[in-house]
Amino acid sequence: ITELGKSPDRYLRRIAQGKVMRTVPIAAAAAFLLAVPAFAQGSKVLTIEPGHGQIIQEYVVTEHVRPVTVTVPLELGATVPDALQLTPVPLGMVAKVPEVRNYEYFTAGGKVVFVEPYTRRIVQIVE
Repeated sequence: ITELGKSPDRYLRRIAQGKVMRTVPIAAAAAFLLAVPAFAQGSKVLTIEPGHGQIIQEYVVTEHVRPVTVTVPLELGATVPDALQLTPVPLGMVAKVPEVRNYEYFTAGGKVVFVEPYTRRIVQIVE
């Protein structure tokens, strides 16, 4: 970029001819690619509003949601196996608890477990 001050036209011609290395975009792309996995591995947590945990539990009981058997520990950040069937949060629950709209869930051991569907990571456990 120091060449830019000398002659902008000359600098632009050299870019068009492929004689100027484009290190800034490459560095930016490298930084982005390094940051994405770190963000994806972050501990994303779904925040349930006070009182909504009870509404979720009542919904699961009223709608007779069947519990599943799990072999992984039920803890925030854990990844559930692909073999475990996740259920999209039904509109009836979303109407009462809108913060769960973009998640999937299952029930196990008296707990309602919310999962981020793309990563399959547990983001909230309601007991």
